[in-house]
Amino acid sequence: MGKYVPIRFNDEEAGFLERSFAASDDVALSTHIKRVYFDALRPNTDALAGVRSELEKMGSLIGRLEQPGDGAGDQRLMLSILCGLYVMVRKSVGDSIRAQADQVLDVSAIETYLRGR
Repeated sequence: MGKYVPIRFNDEEAGFLERSFAASDDVALSTHIKRVYFDALRPNTDALAGVRSELEKMGSLIGRLEQPGDGAGDQRLMLSILCGLYVMVRKSVGDSIRAQADQVLDVSAIETYLRGR
């Protein structure tokens, strides 16, 4: 059996809620509130898995670029660009995704590399 929980919203919150509900595909306001609340508590595993996969690919590419060989100057430039892009993207995402990324790549090492360039 479910539990009834009354919720009171101020005018600003009610306006935001009504606009969000109108933009959604939900048929009932209570369904909309529950979906938004409970979906926010669940980690977005698909997005995080995609980010993790991309980070692993970037880590692999960085490892290959650091290997000495012909065209080392171009490889250093490519590595610098890739590192810079990673740092910019990392700063643009939310804390939870940033924490997942930090498990794969050490941003301080990347920033140290970029400062040494």
